[in-house]
Amino acid sequence: MIGPELIAAIGDLMVKCQRAHPSYISFGYRKLEKFSGNLPTPAGEETFEEWVEQAMQALDEWDVSEAQKKQRITESLKGPASEAVRNLKLSKRDCTALDYLNILQEVFGRTEKAAELMYQYEHTYQKRGEKMTEYMRRLDKILYQVLLKKGTDPTTVDQVRMRQILKGALPLDPVMLQLRTREGNKELNYLELIRVVREEEALLEEKLGRRGEKVYAQPIEYNECSSDEEDPEETYEPEITQKSSNQVYGEIQKTLARVQEAQVKMEQTHTDLCRTILKVVEMQTEILKSLSDIR
Repeated sequence: MIGPELIAAIGDLMVKCQRAHPSYISFGYRKLEKFSGNLPTPAGEETFEEWVEQAMQALDEWDVSEAQKKQRITESLKGPASEAVRNLKLSKRDCTALDYLNILQEVFGRTEKAAELMYQYEHTYQKRGEKMTEYMRRLDKILYQVLLKKGTDPTTVDQVRMRQILKGALPLDPVMLQLRTREGNKELNYLELIRVVREEEALLEEKLGRRGEKVYAQPIEYNECSSDEEDPEETYEPEITQKSSNQVYGEIQKTLARVQEAQVKMEQTHTDLCRTILKVVEMQTEILKSLSDIR
């Protein structure tokens, strides 16, 4: 169940600023996008994950009575989603706006358990060529679902995020190298972290822009295409002056990439195994319960 304490924590996960959206200002408050729960998602609607993120943030911002909050949520629902809330009201007369989101989460939310989502989060790694901000957005989408399933303490969300970023980022990502040096690996809250990362990405873009180079996210791809004419002070890559050393360095990067690919495959196999074990444990629990009933 979604508790009030999750609202503030999940609000920190909202990277995109949606205040410029046309539907944001309407009669003085943010109006939610339409959601029906139909699959595939109809044109003009959002997925449940996207819709509920907006709903929880709006619920925290709306300074109105509980009745008005419930009305604003129901105004955005139609089809199966509207029926789910209507059935809830028939069985529970004193529903709150959070109750509406809870029942929608149960009906339309992801079916993975908190442990599975947390495992997925802890084994999500930065891809080659992926900017740090893009990697952080992928992590936050999973972390948001973990919070909904109460898979982690909302008060520790900043530590959980920082720990996974340091663990999952590619070791030679230029932004991560600067982040480690600049901040000394200290734990940052979300606002501090996104500020530092965006500043480093902007600095990298500015430096490469002066050279007419395309902005890159990983030094692996850049180093493989390096040339003798490049100025090492204009990039985050280590200075390499001898051709033989450059070739050796390139081979190291290729080997590192192959190791990372093999690691991803092993992690996927491990995930499948863990899910199988969870199913076996559930079956054992059911058997023990049946035996207890028989006795």
